[in-house]
Amino acid sequence: MGMNKRYPHLPAQRGEQRELREARKRGPLRTLDALQLRLHVQPLTIVPEQTRLWGHAWLQFGDTNVRSLVQVKRWTADAVGVEVTIDDETLRCWIWQGACQRISAPTDVW
Repeated sequence: MGMNKRYPHLPAQRGEQRELREARKRGPLRTLDALQLRLHVQPLTIVPEQTRLWGHAWLQFGDTNVRSLVQVKRWTADAVGVEVTIDDETLRCWIWQGACQRISAPTDVW
């Protein structure tokens, strides 16, 4: 079978979505708690609505880890607030900065 020359990233993107759906069945998306975030003592940067920042991040559903494309929405010195969409549902969580790598465009992941 030939490769899709118009959308070469499509098979990898579909594979990632399948992995996310499977991981989601194993438990809820985990997030950092208020004690870990320390929002009361750390500055918080919020990404403007019209700006898109992308990342490739490790997410945890129950005890299952999945690396996925995420949209970065906010951050502190230690943590990143991200969004991921699974089957038209947007999920949000906080993860450690070390678990997220900034990328230029979504297709950089696939």
